[in-house]
Amino acid sequence: MRYNNINMSLPVFFPPPIYRRRIRGRARTIAALCRLADVECRAFGNWVHRPVVIRSFGDCIRISAEPGDWGVVEITLPQQVRSGKEQARFALGALAYSLFDGVARASVAGQEWSRAALPRGRSPGAARPKSGAERQQALRQRAK
Repeated sequence: MRYNNINMSLPVFFPPPIYRRRIRGRARTIAALCRLADVECRAFGNWVHRPVVIRSFGDCIRISAEPGDWGVVEITLPQQVRSGKEQARFALGALAYSLFDGVARASVAGQEWSRAALPRGRSPGAARPKSGAERQQALRQRAK
């Protein structure tokens, strides 16, 4: 999945996770990601200690996880996401909307940056485009 629009906080769709037996790397906990993203961690207990490895390569988003609720998660981010705060927010969004992690989902709920951007194109309430005949008729009405 390509991530080209850096102005959008989170993509509308995250790819499904790939499950792997073993993931290695320098991991942070979900609680640490929440602190880095300037978000209140709205959970407590062992759930907030799930290890998350963040890698920043290429232009694809990839989410790998060890099976189970406690396993390590690896999130590969696009190179456009550079700052630590952006990386933490992106990782929390990936955990919340790809793995459906309850801690991440509760923590990002209601945050301005976690909302998906408005779709491009006409708004649903906009009037339909006029046909050539309707435009010509309106022109004739104005000329009278």
